[in-house]
Amino acid sequence: MTTDLQKKFDETFGSKVLVGLVQHFLEHASFFGINRSELLLQGDLTEEQLGDSNQCISLHHFEKITAYTFTVCNDPLIALSFFQKMDSTAYGVLGHLVPLSSSLNKAIETLKEFQPLIGCIGDISLQIKPDVVYWKWQCRSNDPIFSRCANEYNLAWWVSLLRLVRNEDFSILQAVHFNHSLANSELQNYYNDFFGCPVYFSQKETALLLLPKSLTMTLKTGNAGLYDSVRIFASKLLEQQRVEQTFMEQVRAQIYLLLHHDRLSRENVAEQLGINVRTLSRKLQLEESSYSKLLDEVRFELAADYLGSHQHSVVFISKALGFYTSHSFISWFKLQTNLTPTQYRRHINGQKTD
Repeated sequence: MTTDLQKKFDETFGSKVLVGLVQHFLEHASFFGINRSELLLQGDLTEEQLGDSNQCISLHHFEKITAYTFTVCNDPLIALSFFQKMDSTAYGVLGHLVPLSSSLNKAIETLKEFQPLIGCIGDISLQIKPDVVYWKWQCRSNDPIFSRCANEYNLAWWVSLLRLVRNEDFSILQAVHFNHSLANSELQNYYNDFFGCPVYFSQKETALLLLPKSLTMTLKTGNAGLYDSVRIFASKLLEQQRVEQTFMEQVRAQIYLLLHHDRLSRENVAEQLGINVRTLSRKLQLEESSYSKLLDEVRFELAADYLGSHQHSVVFISKALGFYTSHSFISWFKLQTNLTPTQYRRHINGQKTD
């Protein structure tokens, strides 16, 4: 997507980050040898936007700050170095709630449920096999520098949670996988030492590989009474955050994200919102909309961007938008514009030339 379109989507649909995390990064700007005001400028931010540490802002601000810092420092270990300065307050309520969980599995489920409180940066999932559990993270950002930094920073945080597990006799962390490449082969031993296990790069997923029995192990910091109390507060914050978006906006956000991950269906959208398909249709009808209408809107927005700002082929675009064939995409697009995709591209490029 173009920068403007990505920015518009982020501001509207939830690719956001907790102000507290951004503040934490900015407060350590001197650690990177960069002036705070310089980072604000590079991130297109003002101090006024960072007034409430429990609110979220568009992710593209944080992406710009991270990419600029990474470029200036030219240090592939910057995310891990920065993590060592992190404390739980950077994660707001979530940083207090997760360690209070009774078990590791409860901590992971809590993290999945309340992750929107620190922003919609990525998705968490568990893949349980007989001999190993994959605790997975998939960053939503398309920025390769930010994704690399977010992958390493996030898994470093998860490993710190593992150290709260009561296990005196063995290590529950078997390996760490990153889907990005190793920046420098000489750093392999550093990564192994940092995470305390073998670390593998260029894998098909970013994940911690755990022993299955670790999920039922208790946390040293678990506290049922405090957990329930903090959870009530976290739930209120999450509900307030959800109310700020119309239901239509929430559906559009899920359509975009599931389309991006090649998992789009009416059923999956409903599942992501915690409702059934019938309720999805009824609630959209109350807002004078429908799933098909929103799907067309998202597809057209993306198609227009692909055709106007990129040189992607019609076959590529049709697949990216979830059409089974390029012919069905062409027919659909012509219904929207009275032009074929090729004619539309020529028309747009002609306007730019003029």
